[in-house]
Amino acid sequence: MVTKGRSVVCVGKRRDGSPCQAPATIGPYCIGHAPGLADKRQEARRQGGRNKANNIRLSKLMPLRLLPIFQRLETALAELHAGELDPRAGAAMASVAGALIRCLQAGEVEERLRRLEARTNGR
Repeated sequence: MVTKGRSVVCVGKRRDGSPCQAPATIGPYCIGHAPGLADKRQEARRQGGRNKANNIRLSKLMPLRLLPIFQRLETALAELHAGELDPRAGAAMASVAGALIRCLQAGEVEERLRRLEARTNGR
């Protein structure tokens, strides 16, 4: 084990051959170099890749009730592109979805305004 100041540093090597500078947390190794954790590291990489997917990121940003609408519109876009959906039906879906989103946004603004008014009146 190598020490750096008071902490113990991993004895593993980086890809470029230089010594690893991460703290040794599993015996003389860091989490990235511990021989028994190769499968867990690989699964964590896979999971990280899945969580970077656009739908996962979108699901964290979008209200849950809008996800099915987004997914339907995404499917409709693919069908329009493939010529499987009548463009008029796609336009109608987009129009209704836009109206729904505007309605939800107005409701959210109204709710925020009510909370602000309640806080102001409570003072």
